[in-house]
Formats: sequence, C-alpha cells, structure tokens
Amino acid sequence: MISRNLIKSLLALACLALVLVPVPVKAQSSGVGMTIRVNPLTTSPGGTVGVFAFVTNNTGARLRSTVSFTSLSACGIQTSLGYNKVVLNPGQTVQVTVSYPLPPDACLGVYAITISAGGGGKTSSTSSAIAYLTVQ
Repeated sequence: MISRNLIKSLLALACLALVLVPVPVKAQSSGVGMTIRVNPLTTSPGGTVGVFAFVTNNTGARLRSTVSFTSLSACGIQTSLGYNKVVLNPGQTVQVTVSYPLPPDACLGVYAITISAGGGGKTSSTSSAIAYLTVQ
C-alpha cells in the first residue's frame, strides 16, 4: 500500500515539474506587450540559441523604447545579450531577435532569458518577460 507521504511527495514533484516547463511568456505592462521564446529549449555548452521576442505597442500613441535582452545563468552570472531601439505606432508589433552563443565552459542548469522594455516617456515603468533555457 502506498503511504500518504509518498503520495504527497509525488504530487509536489508533479507540481514542480509543471512550474519548470519552459513555455513562451507574455508580459503586458506600461503599454508594452511582450512575448519571448528561445530555440532550442535545451542545448550544450558551446551551443548557440536563438532568442525571439515580439514587442507590441498597446497604447494609443507612438512609442519609442529600448528592448534589452539578458541571460541569468544557473550559476548566477548575468550576461547582456544586446538591445534594439524600436519605434512603434499604436497597436504595432515588431519581432526582435538575438543570437546567444554559449561559451564552451558554460555552467549546466536552467538559464533565465529576459527581455525588458520601457513604455516610453519619463514616468512609465518597465515591462519584461522571461523564457527558460536548459544547458546540459
């Protein structure tokens, strides 16, 4: 017979697995909508990953913003992957991409790849979205 502790452990593990599944993430804040994904989802040290993002102007005015990409490695190293300046008309969406070559000595584990952009203007906040990459 299966013990209650074993069942609780299995349920906790299943919930954790659902949280760790890498999926495209959407963020909407400050008038900027964003979606980000990485391809491939799993790679090896020395591999190259494509980072793809869509940025949408959800405001009724023209928007100027700088879109920045960063990576936070499994061992805590933050790396800037680049940035793009965009000008968007109301409702317009643009795709922004970067190539991410991992160093041959990259640490193994889950990396958080983040895109962030301001909503334009002096008082607007920053919007961001995260995708996850596994290096093994």
